[in-house]
Amino acid sequence: MLQHPLFQDGTTMTGNRKKNAARERCSIRDLAEYVGLSTCTVSKVLNGRTGTKIPEATRERVLAAARELDYVPNVNAQRLFRRRAGVIGLLVPSQLDAEDHVFTDLHFVDILAGMEEMLQGSGSNLLLLFGEKRDANCRYWPLFRAGTVDGLLVWGEHREAGYLGELLENRAPALFITSVPDSAAPGRLSFVTASYRRTAAELTGVLCARRPRRLLFLCGPGGHSVVEAIRAGVEDALAGTGVECTALVSRYARESARETLLGALRREKFDGLIVMSRSMESGVQDALRELEIAPEQLPMVLLDGDRRTGLAAGVLGAARLDDREIGRLAIQGIRQLIDRETECFRREVRPELLIAGGG
Repeated sequence: MLQHPLFQDGTTMTGNRKKNAARERCSIRDLAEYVGLSTCTVSKVLNGRTGTKIPEATRERVLAAARELDYVPNVNAQRLFRRRAGVIGLLVPSQLDAEDHVFTDLHFVDILAGMEEMLQGSGSNLLLLFGEKRDANCRYWPLFRAGTVDGLLVWGEHREAGYLGELLENRAPALFITSVPDSAAPGRLSFVTASYRRTAAELTGVLCARRPRRLLFLCGPGGHSVVEAIRAGVEDALAGTGVECTALVSRYARESARETLLGALRREKFDGLIVMSRSMESGVQDALRELEIAPEQLPMVLLDGDRRTGLAAGVLGAARLDDREIGRLAIQGIRQLIDRETECFRREVRPELLIAGGG
């Protein structure tokens, strides 16, 4: 029987002695001596190194001993061995002055759920980082240099991301989620987004099929590629129709949408509504009730819905986006970038279109 150095009397690890071993904290050197192998071999087994000629029986013996001795790996040593931090950064907009917080955005919450699915049992963790408004200085590349993160996921980024150039120049594994910044090297940007422009054009076309004269487009604040893509899709559908469309900006909040719509409907008359997001829809319904306008009198389409989206009264069409799939693809993509399996990862998720009457 091989002796563990903590037990010089030759006894085996039973009863209270196992508990004492756990308190002593077994090192990889202790584990190697216990199984009679080199620390190099034991390290390869524990770190799951493939391509090494280690018999399966030896691997099983090392793993069984690790369980018996309650071996806990040294995180810093693992990082050095793997040359990985095991951490993926998730950068979101600054919340200090934000009117709409990220965790009230159901798209973001579902994206996180999709990421969690992919990260389960992977050995990687997610580190939440907060951006800085209009900060052109890159404080994210040093995170790579210091070995703090292996890759960076970016959600909700403004089109003019000041730090982007340094990340691209150093080929840092970075992937943008839904909103994609402008870049001098667009061919090198990695992203997972949705087909916002095409979806907006199709749903606006549903409304135009009713031959309206004037439409009101309740749009989100500019500066993000999602908003610009949706605007472009609406313009695509309206081109050549002769339909007049007024665009008004609202925050992604119930009260903001309500106030914006109340002001517009008190000034002018419209034949239909184009509503950008589901978070605005409840405010739209509030305004219609307050003005005693039946939803059927002012039909609408909803361009950017989440998985909970349905067709309420007066809604002719809506987009239902699977944000969890976006989250899953984001983790898949950043892993491939980290492992250098690809230099550029791009995916576009197609929302489900809900059309009243199944049309």
